[in-house]
Amino acid sequence: MSRVLGAAASPVLISAIALGGLAGCLVGCQRGVVIREEVIEADEGMVVPGPFAPTAMRIHPLTHTEADGESSRIVLHVEVRDGWGDTIKGVGDVQVHLRRSGSATIGESGIKWDIDLRDLTTNVSYFDSVTRTYRFVLSGMPDWFAIEGRGKLRVQFRTARGDGSIEVFQDEFEIERVLTESE
Repeated sequence: MSRVLGAAASPVLISAIALGGLAGCLVGCQRGVVIREEVIEADEGMVVPGPFAPTAMRIHPLTHTEADGESSRIVLHVEVRDGWGDTIKGVGDVQVHLRRSGSATIGESGIKWDIDLRDLTTNVSYFDSVTRTYRFVLSGMPDWFAIEGRGKLRVQFRTARGDGSIEVFQDEFEIERVLTESE
C-alpha cells in the first residue's frame, strides 16, 4: 500500500532535506580558495618560474619551409619542456640564427631574429595549443637560401631559473627548402 504525503507534510519534508544537506555540507564541504601566484622578477626582465620551470628546449621536427611565389619563409616550431618532460610555455627571449650549412658562425651571410617572450600576451600569441609548441614564421630569407635551398638554424632560449639566475637552452636544426611542382 502506497502512501502519499499530504500538502502540509511537504514543507516539513523539504525543510528536513535542506537542513540535512546543509549540515552535511558544513561537515564535509570546504570552500574553494584561489591563490594568485606572485610574479617575482629576476635580472633582465625575466620572471622566476614556479615548479614547472623550463629544463629543456628543442627545435621540433614540425619545422619546415614554405614558398609563396618568389619568397620563402621558415615556420619554426620550438618545444619547451619542464623537469617532468611535459611541454610547457616558458617566459624569456628567443634568438634565432640562420646560417649557411657547413658554416661555423653566422658570418656576413647569416640572419638573426629576436623574439621577446617576456610579455605574456605576446608569449601566448606564439604558442600553438594543438602542437604544444611555439610557432614562429620567419621571413626575409637571405638570397643564398633561395639559391642553395638549405641552411642551419640555431635557436637560443634565455629564461630565468628558480634562483633568479639566467639559463640559456640551445638547439640546432638543418633546414631544407621543399621544392614545389613549379620549381
